[in-house]
Formats: sequence, C-alpha cells, structure tokens
Amino acid sequence: MGRGRSIGLSLGLLAGVALVAAPAGVASAGADRAAASRAAAWLAGKQPSALPAGQQADVMVDMRITGTAPKALAPRLAALANAAPGYATEAGRTAKVVLGVVAAGGNPRRLGGTDYIARLQSQQSSPGRYGRTAFDQGLAMLALRAATGKVHGAAVTTLTALASADGWNFGLDASAAPDIDSTALSVVALRAGGTACSSPMMRRARAWIAAQRAGGGWTAYPGSPPSANSTALVARSDIACGGSAAGPLALIRSLQQRSGAIAFTKAQPESRLLATSESVPPLAGVSLARGLRPG
Repeated sequence: MGRGRSIGLSLGLLAGVALVAAPAGVASAGADRAAASRAAAWLAGKQPSALPAGQQADVMVDMRITGTAPKALAPRLAALANAAPGYATEAGRTAKVVLGVVAAGGNPRRLGGTDYIARLQSQQSSPGRYGRTAFDQGLAMLALRAATGKVHGAAVTTLTALASADGWNFGLDASAAPDIDSTALSVVALRAGGTACSSPMMRRARAWIAAQRAGGGWTAYPGSPPSANSTALVARSDIACGGSAAGPLALIRSLQQRSGAIAFTKAQPESRLLATSESVPPLAGVSLARGLRPG
C-alpha cells in the first residue's frame, strides 16, 4: 500500500492474550521465514527516533512476528507513546497504535495515561462502523481481535453490508467498484470476526481478487506493474482463508533486495519501508485473522 491513502496494516497481540507459536497447519504454503527475518532485520535498523508513529507501529509488529522479544522493543514503545496522542486522531491510526503497543507487550489501555482502546471505540460513527474508510474499519477490527480476542458482531455486520457486488472499495461505498487493497483487507478483517471463507460474499470477493492478477501479482492501479504492497495484502487474504499464498509470495520474494528490504515494484524501489513492513507477516506465514502468532 505505497499510496497516499495507505495507512498500513501490521498487527500484534495484547499482553494477556496468549502469544504462542503457530501450530502445524497454520503457516501458509509458500511462507519463507528466512526472507521474513531478513526483511525484519532491515526494518530493525531504522532508529526509533527516525520513524513516524504509524511506521513505528508497523516495525514493532514485524520485529515481534519474527521473534524479537517484547522487552527489546521498549525504546520503540517509548517513542510511540510520545507520538501517539497527536497521531491517533482517526480510527485506523488509533488501531495502529494499539497494534504497536501490544506487539511490545504493553497495555494500550494505559499508554502514557491514555486508553487507546476507549479512543478507538469512540471513533465509531455508529455501532460497528469505525472511521470512514475500509482501512479504518479493517484495522480497527484487527486491532480489537488482537487486543481482546474477538470482534463484535456489529462490526462484522457493518462491513458485510458495505460490500459491492464483488468486494469493497476505499470509501466503503456499496454502489462503487471494488479495489484490490480494500477487498483483501476486508476479507482478513471478516475472517477475524468469524465469517467463513465459504460464505457467498467471501467467495465472490476472493474470486474477484484472483481475476485481477497480472504480471505475477496485484496492483492498486489497473494497468500498472504489480506492487509488493497490494500483493502482500492478497497473500494475507489467502492465509486468512487457509489457502496457499505461494503465488503472491513469489512476487514479493522477487522484489527483495540484498539488504533484506523489499521494493515497491521492480521499476520503483522507493517506499521500501512500507513495502517491507507490509510484506513481513505473509512471508512469515502468519494468519493475521487469528491474531499474531510468531512463525
């Protein structure tokens, strides 16, 4: 999601919710934990003081996914605590704060004197409707799943009702055409809320996603080369539904550089921070819909 509308997607687990190794069968076919670890090591080289709050949270989650102990994330947690009050002004942003905090073993109800779970709940425009966009809604659902172990039914019902014929779009306008990123994220969020991948809406959405593949991957912009960002979201939706992510992960691995960083596209290596942070969970074979389970 290396685009202006992107706010990223990584997730973590709240202290108090069991953080366990993934049991056999959870990791997706095609997972490459060595590639995930190399990518996370590159991210770990970014100093806490150099990262904005949202990217800080992403890096914390990716480091935790690949085995960094929560204690080692303390400097990043301190930096996030300082930046969070001014950053968490929208549901998607608040959700990212929650995810970063829980990845570091902190308590998002008591971060620097602020309850970010309560703040997230206050950012509903109606019961179950978080923020204004698919990323607000999806990230909020994933953050609540990670923090509490469940997603309230109102959020699931709301997101399902906002689908178009084949998926979801950024503005959650059921009368408009779907887009790849919003549809893939919504599939993961609905799985987190317990929606079966065999349900009619999920089957239509996944079929539409599959039909959009071009050049070995997926892009947010039809006609453009496949990007790591969109392809990583597709891989996440495959993993959430228990399918093989070997196809999308092959594209992501082809974009990984010697440093461990992952380029946005073959022709555009910029935005490596976003592309890399969003690719770590699927490379690690983590099923985000179940909460974070380090590979």
